[in-house]
Amino acid sequence: MGDRKSERAETPKGEVEILPPEDRSGPWGDAVYTTKRFGTVKIVRLGPLGGALLGLGLLGMMTLGFLFLSGVMLLLLPIAGVLALGAVLSGVLSNPFKRLR
Repeated sequence: MGDRKSERAETPKGEVEILPPEDRSGPWGDAVYTTKRFGTVKIVRLGPLGGALLGLGLLGMMTLGFLFLSGVMLLLLPIAGVLALGAVLSGVLSNPFKRLR
């Protein structure tokens, strides 16, 4: 039924080597990754001031995006007004009793 090898626990075949932790006292803290495509990526922990500045920066970018989109919509309002005026004038000036072919 069961395989004899799978029932027995494997014993290590030599001594277990315990590696000491690496020295992580660099200027960037815990994690620095180097890749060919992106170069060096440093992961740092943000303090309260850094988090607040990052939040303010994101809020500023969102505000600028909203202002840009609002400006684009304001540019489209006259175009929509001209199209609506053209539709109204076309309806008023045409003969509403003319038969469709």
